[in-house]
Amino acid sequence: MNAIERLPPYLAGRVVEQDAALEQVVRSGVRLASGFATSEPHSFYARLWDFIQERDLRDIEIRQALFMAAHPLLVGHALEPLESLPSAASAGTSVFASLKRGIRETVAKAEALQALIAHYEELRERRIRFVCGFLSPANNTIIPDNVLTRSLYPEWAGRNLARSGILSWQSVHFPHAPDALVHDPSGSRLMDVDAFVLVMTPPDENGKMSHGPANGANAEALELAIRDGQTQILLYVNEAYPFTEGHPESPNTIAADRLRQPAEQGRLWIVEDAAAIPALPDDAFDHPDPAEAAIAEHVVNHIEMHPELTQGRALQVGIGGTGVLAVQRLAESSWSGRSYTEMLEPFTLDLFERGKIAGSHFIDREGRRQTLDGEIVCTFALGRRNDGFYRELDRNPAVRMSAASRVVIPEAFHYGLGINNVLGIDFQGHVNATGRGRNPYSGVGGAAVIQRGLGRGGVAYLCLKSTHHTPEGEQRSSITPFLAEGTPVTLIGPDLMGTRENARFFLVTEHGVAEVSARSQDRFIRSLISVAHPDYRDQLKRAAWDEFRVTV
Repeated sequence: MNAIERLPPYLAGRVVEQDAALEQVVRSGVRLASGFATSEPHSFYARLWDFIQERDLRDIEIRQALFMAAHPLLVGHALEPLESLPSAASAGTSVFASLKRGIRETVAKAEALQALIAHYEELRERRIRFVCGFLSPANNTIIPDNVLTRSLYPEWAGRNLARSGILSWQSVHFPHAPDALVHDPSGSRLMDVDAFVLVMTPPDENGKMSHGPANGANAEALELAIRDGQTQILLYVNEAYPFTEGHPESPNTIAADRLRQPAEQGRLWIVEDAAAIPALPDDAFDHPDPAEAAIAEHVVNHIEMHPELTQGRALQVGIGGTGVLAVQRLAESSWSGRSYTEMLEPFTLDLFERGKIAGSHFIDREGRRQTLDGEIVCTFALGRRNDGFYRELDRNPAVRMSAASRVVIPEAFHYGLGINNVLGIDFQGHVNATGRGRNPYSGVGGAAVIQRGLGRGGVAYLCLKSTHHTPEGEQRSSITPFLAEGTPVTLIGPDLMGTRENARFFLVTEHGVAEVSARSQDRFIRSLISVAHPDYRDQLKRAAWDEFRVTV
């Protein structure tokens, strides 16, 4: 049977073609929310912009935690719509490196830049507004501030959508996203949106449907939409999505019968979906950026050289290429331990299947840590297009895909081993993992929650490329005396310089590893400079003296 034939009659009667569903759900003045990350409703976003233009719709608010592709809604036709993330060859290994490169190349071409700006202006004219907790290259691109752009597009130069009145960035910790993104401040409703759009699997033989490769906020948001009684639900049913379970206290499935009420109330529409699951290209890790590869090598070498610190701990890896490269290299190391992570990628699953990861744990509602041998806990997964990763997740009893509000909590990371990426750090211990200058660039995600959890007896590696380039092409040091004015702050000094139960924190650049925990400011500054890019060390040494009278 195909996906639709497996639906019970009360749901089968709600199946319509996509445009018929959009006619019911998408209208001027509507407020929409949608599924997170790899459970993004790709078919919905691939069609939405043309639908808006054809119906001449306006005043639409779209709440989407993280866009996975450069949909026409976001970039118009300045960039060809992408079925998934494009080839990453020679683009580095950041999870979104290839998408970022494609959009940067578009922005660099005058004709394409004109088309992109025209699209932004139409979004503004139609009052199409986004609310996002996390940004990707699909919506974080900064228009360069140069002579050409200042002359032709002065209103846009040096800005991205988050500083242009089109996208409102919501700075939120990952576990708080379900409430924060759909919260009704009046308290009169459970959800402050008119419609929720998501993708799920068809029902299994037990009548259960799964959120597939990502729970995040999806399970909780759907439950709120059902209970709210007013929120419309647009459900794409995709047979290709892996059927995954969660922890019993935080499931990734729902009984199809829970959808009976909204179906009978006439506020549920179902569309058969055949879109591919959002995925990285097959060669995503074949052409690593040299700096990222060096950082990953430093992390793994340090783990190998200090088994007294790292053996047996629960491994966590954040979204981003450097951490994933490090996990890939751990396969050939002597490390073994456990896993507890927000993102599950192919290399952590490989460590599990090799027996190098023995299991995981879960924090129950009473705050007790349950040991889960032979299982692995996460809140979303991201694989490559044709590597079979998503098939391995399908009906895999070892994988527990639970809500971010239950997975990404500080106490779950106590005594763990974290590998995470940051964008910048200063002499005060302020860490930026969120912005580029004044422009929001990614999101807080789980960074602060995880780091503060690791602050109790854990080991944390903060991976930082020692330099970065501005949109205008200027190279700058990622280690600075002070973060640039307006830069969002993800972590503050006490998150790094303090320690509890002998927690150990290390800053890792392509130039080495420096311990930064339990440091007074003078020692902290010296540690930072020791792994800074050599071209900037003299400048940083002078600043250390000028600003803090610290000699290096």
